Amino acid sequence: MSNLSTYMDFYNNTPYTLKLKSTTAVHGSWKVSPPPAITPSQKDASFSMQDPSMAAAGSEGTVTYHVVVPSTNEEGDNSTTDVTFLARFCDSYSVGNNYCYFSTSHPELFAIYFEAEIDNHGWNKNYCPDSGHPLHLKFFVHPVL
Repeated sequence: MSNLSTYMDFYNNTPYTLKLKSTTAVHGSWKVSPPPAITPSQKDASFSMQDPSMAAAGSEGTVTYHVVVPSTNEEGDNSTTDVTFLARFCDSYSVGNNYCYFSTSHPELFAIYFEAEIDNHGWNKNYCPDSGHPLHLKFFVHPVL
């Protein structure tokens, strides 16, 4: 049986600690759960979702991290902005149904991208091959300069 798991690395290239806001498991279960926080000194975190052993439905879910960023306006107020980073992914049992989407609530503050790889056939930037197994994903977050 094919390995329908999704293996993920999240790279925090910001000066902020990213905190886990939520996760979902549409198909499969977390083999290694996303960490509650990814610090700037830690830089990256690895986690994975495995497919159900009997159902062979694949692995599908979401991971959302967030950070509260202090305002940098000249008025000196103490406002903040809550920024989220949402990763949606699927390594599907059905042919042609793999996907990865990565978004942020504030693209003016953070540049993001992902890389995807299937079966050691090379990394693809912002493109997920629609079939093949297992799915390996890397998520990158950088501040906009």
